[in-house]
Amino acid sequence: MWPYFFVVIILFILQFKFCDKSRENVRFMTGAVLLFLFAALRGVSNGDYTVYLERGRDIDSLYKVFHNNTHMEVGYSMLYYVINLFRLPSQCIIMAMNLISITCITRFIKMYSPNQCLSLLLFLPLYFQFDMHAARTAVAISISALSITYAYRRQFFRFCFTIFLASLFHQVAVIALVVYFVVNIHIDLTIGMGFILGSMCFIKLVGMDRLILEVFRFAGLNSFYVRYNGYVNSEDFGYPFSLFDPRLWLCILVYIAAKLLCRNATKIENLLINCCLLNALVMILFSEHTFICYRLSAFLNVYSIVLVPVVLKKIYCLRCGRSVNAAIRSYMEVNFLTVLLFTAYAFAYASQGVGGLDYKFFF
Repeated sequence: MWPYFFVVIILFILQFKFCDKSRENVRFMTGAVLLFLFAALRGVSNGDYTVYLERGRDIDSLYKVFHNNTHMEVGYSMLYYVINLFRLPSQCIIMAMNLISITCITRFIKMYSPNQCLSLLLFLPLYFQFDMHAARTAVAISISALSITYAYRRQFFRFCFTIFLASLFHQVAVIALVVYFVVNIHIDLTIGMGFILGSMCFIKLVGMDRLILEVFRFAGLNSFYVRYNGYVNSEDFGYPFSLFDPRLWLCILVYIAAKLLCRNATKIENLLINCCLLNALVMILFSEHTFICYRLSAFLNVYSIVLVPVVLKKIYCLRCGRSVNAAIRSYMEVNFLTVLLFTAYAFAYASQGVGGLDYKFFF
């Protein structure tokens, strides 16, 4: 598993400025290029790697882009059509999806994060889980992340178009539509924690499976009913997500810290905090099945990679009123502890590799 550890170690090193000429943008782009190459050149996976290579090999016309038996969304089919059109190696489908994913995430971080290198480190769990395992979902997540700009600017059609583009790679991206409707909602910390505790009680006493299946049945959505019911009863995907899982409580901790430190939050900060709350609620409400929980929550969890640096910046701003030197010292201490915490978090994901398989280059 050392190659995965290598990626984490490099991202950890990039957090620190070792000389005056060490510009953050150079360090950030170095990390982004590393993540792209590491994912694009992989040649093994317990996930969808082999499926991605084989499913689209017969897509040689625009007609087949929309009418095929790949069971993949149109985005994947269109990319493979272009690859077949130019007679490129099948590995290019992996490279193309990783390029789109890393490019969109890079743009998202550059637009909103006050600490770009830290955001790249925070992105690693999502990277190991999706870019290295289910690249199609990774593309959908990264494209949907860019929709936040149109959400807080209240540009509804652009927002919907961005989500539509994301859904071309994975239909689950439609869950990100909820982001548009929480922009101007200000939720008190006490109320937010009440939602979290209430969700935990609901999932233990009632459960989401029964509710969702009844909705699908009542609405006549038989295909969705069959598909969801299949996941529910699957031995591979149907196992539950524990409410004591540290990933859930880390999300809740970030939410509490953000609410306490961002008392006069700007519009975008408030939106990021609301997304963090929604992330916790989705993880709880869909905790009956780990696979569904992770897949849905990832579209909201992605915003935490810029929320954490925003919270750290607030610590600096709050201390600046007393003493600049004290503010810098306090910020550096908290930032270092945060880097250590999320480096350990990334190591936990890296220790699993991709389905427990050693990394190999495709060639």
